[in-house]
This record gives sequence, structure tokens and C-alpha cells, in this order.
Amino acid sequence: MLEKKIKIWRNSHGLLSMNYGDREVEIHLKQCFPWSRPGEFLSLRDIDDNEVCLLHSLDDLDESTRKLIEEELSFSQFILNIHKVVKIEEDVELRRYLVQTKQGVRVFQTKLEDWPEVLENGTILIEDLAGDLFRIDDWRELDLESQKELSAYVS
Repeated sequence: MLEKKIKIWRNSHGLLSMNYGDREVEIHLKQCFPWSRPGEFLSLRDIDDNEVCLLHSLDDLDESTRKLIEEELSFSQFILNIHKVVKIEEDVELRRYLVQTKQGVRVFQTKLEDWPEVLENGTILIEDLAGDLFRIDDWRELDLESQKELSAYVS
């Protein structure tokens, strides 16, 4: 399997790197859907967000590489749960969200073409420009004002 041959390490700047062809490439991880299967379908992406490699499962990696990926995932999988949507505004090429989370009020932005992902169970996932993930467990259970703000973006 290709995954057994993949070697990933932290470079002198503390960033993940791997060999890609004949060059060393700094990479970051992106969890692909379904979110319900963490550790599966991880996209390894270069600095320009181009996919370098798709990992089907962490189980296919050697132990040291798997531990490094798991460590990186634990840092990157910080998900904020939205309890109230105060306002969503659209501006030039950006959508600005003002929301309430357990951790307090948050403001974040997405590109206009990046729409919230609505799962079959009513969960909404929104990835902001920084790559942070925001989740609404079931948008139909939010207060009426929040549902009204979201109504143009979900069906």
C-alpha cells in the first residue's frame, strides 16, 4: 500500500513535511467527509491547498507517522458549537457570521461561494477562512431568530 511508504515529519519550523516526488513539501491536514469517521479520508495538502495525497485510513500508516498525524489532528480538530446565530452579513466576496458559542461570542468569515454543509440529521458544519470548524447540532432546534438568519443558507 502507498500509505506504508509515506513518511511525514516535523521540519525545523515545526510544520509537517513529506517528500513529494523529488522535493520536500510542507503540508497540512484536512479531514474529508464523512465527519463521522475520524482518522479516515485525510487529505494532505500543500501550502497552496493543493491535495498532495489522500490517506484512506490512519491504520495503513507506520506507527511513528500515525502518531504524528494523530497529534496534528488533535490540535486541528477544535470545533465550536454554535448555540445562536445573531447575524449573517454578506460583503464583497465574504460572508460574515456573528454567533454565540459555549465559549462566547464569535465572529468569523467564509467566502461567498462556501456554503454551510447540512447533514441529513440537521447538523450544520461551517468552515471559516482560517480552517476552523463551527457546528450547529440541529439548526431546527435553534431559536426562531437564529433559524431566520440561517434560512437563506440551508434548506
